[in-house]
Amino acid sequence: MSNEARMGGLVVTRLFALDRVLCLTRPDGGGESGSPAVLTIPRGGRPHEPRLLLFGEQDARDTARLGVPLCTDAHVVADCDGRHGRRRDAGPDPRAGTDRRDLADVLVDRVLHVPFGLRDRLRRTLDRYPGCSVAVGRRPRGHLVVTRDGSVVSTRGPSSADELWAPICGSFLYCWTAAGLAVAELPRTVLVVGRFRASAGAGPGYLETVGRVQVTALPDGHDAGRAAS
Repeated sequence: MSNEARMGGLVVTRLFALDRVLCLTRPDGGGESGSPAVLTIPRGGRPHEPRLLLFGEQDARDTARLGVPLCTDAHVVADCDGRHGRRRDAGPDPRAGTDRRDLADVLVDRVLHVPFGLRDRLRRTLDRYPGCSVAVGRRPRGHLVVTRDGSVVSTRGPSSADELWAPICGSFLYCWTAAGLAVAELPRTVLVVGRFRASAGAGPGYLETVGRVQVTALPDGHDAGRAAS
């Protein structure tokens, strides 16, 4: 099953402070075992300490050495095609008459778009689905994200990180704000994407990294297409 399929529907996240040293490693060919994770390292932003955000339901024994989560969240992620007014996916049972997007906290348009006009398209998505907090659009070399509070950011990372980052991009932004953290701090934060694996030794575990993701804030009037070049 693909990462995108796993990150659809209900997504559970846990945010941890790091009181102990977390080892960073390169992929060892162990496949897709472990939990998708993002390590945030401040570069002048807040919070001043690193944070580790885990995606998916992990065995409590695997994360026990990380301590008690600062924040635990569950939210709904659904796909949209980005075209205002068109319903493409009515959920697993269309006869129920419920569009999963009506219940979504995060809506993701996975179709690759030309950057121009994408910001407005995502804003229309938020207008159409008032219960949604984050709308994500895919574009060349990254993603554009619009949040309910009006923040607009672009994310960009190496191709090695895209397979893991793309399914969790919107969930990361949603959980960051749900934890009371400001989107405006992310451009001053290093995001290290990878998979968290429990340690067989005394350590809290290790993060098998696949790359860094850069977040850029886009003020109103900024040419979103230029940011993708």
